[in-house]
Amino acid sequence: MRPRPSAVFGLLGVAVCAISAAALLIRLSHAHPFTIAAWRLGYAALLALPASVPALRARGGLRGVAGPVVLAGACLAVHFASWIASMAPASPYATSVAASATLVASHPVIVALATPWLTGRSVPTLARWGVGAALLGACVIALGDASAGHHRLAGDALAALGAVAGAGYFLAGARARRTLSLLAYVGPVYAIAAVLLALLAVAAHAPLMVTSPREHALFVGMALGPMLLGHTLLNWALRYVPAWVVSAAILAEPVASVVLVGVVLREAPPAAAVMGAMLVLAGLGLIAGAARGEER
Repeated sequence: MRPRPSAVFGLLGVAVCAISAAALLIRLSHAHPFTIAAWRLGYAALLALPASVPALRARGGLRGVAGPVVLAGACLAVHFASWIASMAPASPYATSVAASATLVASHPVIVALATPWLTGRSVPTLARWGVGAALLGACVIALGDASAGHHRLAGDALAALGAVAGAGYFLAGARARRTLSLLAYVGPVYAIAAVLLALLAVAAHAPLMVTSPREHALFVGMALGPMLLGHTLLNWALRYVPAWVVSAAILAEPVASVVLVGVVLREAPPAAAVMGAMLVLAGLGLIAGAARGEER
């Protein structure tokens, strides 16, 4: 039975709240960025696979959707590796939480730009204005961080790469979710991403062996909240609304992330990041408005 649109958007709101906690948990960790990403997805896969395996057996495996599932897992691995590297304290390229969270949440821009090419459906004029405003805001953030040094600018670039990979993750997931149930989808995707991130950590000589109970508590928190609750609800919604609607729903994440980090860790964002973030969020708001209008 198809859920009501109000229920879909309500659960998307729950997903965004859960995902917003990720920035704070990452900022509290002292582990290598690739180590954080590998353990976050590893725990998520371990928790999701017991429910995914029976669903996959009942379906007969990934027949017909193996390509999109593998692509979604690979994009998810790149998304987390680059985004966490853009803001983790142990990263030499860490930028501000405001810049990182805003830039990585700009994937609705890429999804909106790719929609006509992939689906043949035009993007509303309001969404095009939103794309322009979001791109302008990203430029303001980059120009502000350029004056702070090339390391911070590199962090901005990593967050932008995370946005591109996030767009690929949602587009591939939308294709797979046409015929694949939620339980059959999330387990393989999280497992593929976890394996790829573990291999990346080994290649980068990042320590995968972590003995600190505090760090593992943070990893489990990332897996339970932002991943199993947040990302799983986003993947659930992909069956009922277009990918760019789901993608645009995350526009509130940067605001919540900055507020959480600011309150708990007392980190004030740079002025340029705030100005750029306001433009990006305004643009994403236009995209979300156009998306919801089209869905209605």
